[in-house]
Amino acid sequence: MDLPMNVLMPGERLLWSGGPRRVAFDGQDWYRLVFGLVWGFLTLGIPLFGHARFLIVSPIFAAFGLAVAWGPIVIRQRALRRAVYAVTDRRVVVADRVSGRIRASAYLGALPPPVVRAGRAGAVTFGSTDGLLGSLTGAANPGAFLARSVRLVGLSDAEYVRDLIAQAQARPWAAG
Repeated sequence: MDLPMNVLMPGERLLWSGGPRRVAFDGQDWYRLVFGLVWGFLTLGIPLFGHARFLIVSPIFAAFGLAVAWGPIVIRQRALRRAVYAVTDRRVVVADRVSGRIRASAYLGALPPPVVRAGRAGAVTFGSTDGLLGSLTGAANPGAFLARSVRLVGLSDAEYVRDLIAQAQARPWAAG
């Protein structure tokens, strides 16, 4: 995987780099796809059931529903296609392969232990769902923002990456 030049800081050592698979759907994405299809069929089907005055308006409502439901999925999939992940001896980085811009970066010492979300789109997240719920309800959880912003989604070797990050976090210089 091509890694942009500005991802590594001076003295940093690259442990792993990779990217997501081409298509990585989340559980909510499936609901959005189904909702968009139902919305489209219902709005396009209104004129078929004797409401001819909706013949002009129903395609507009159908297009609006599809854009609202499928737009975030299309945007996220486009961003995933351009993403590149890097695990160094100090940080976890999510960068844009095309522009070279770093989207998210966190020091290993500031992140909770990595957790693998199994499924078709293997993901490495940080911390448990209890920690995320605690941060949403206002409980004191240092690093909750970093844990939510740095996610490695769409990995085929998620367990390997999780183990690599856990080993790097155990090193004394990873506290960064």
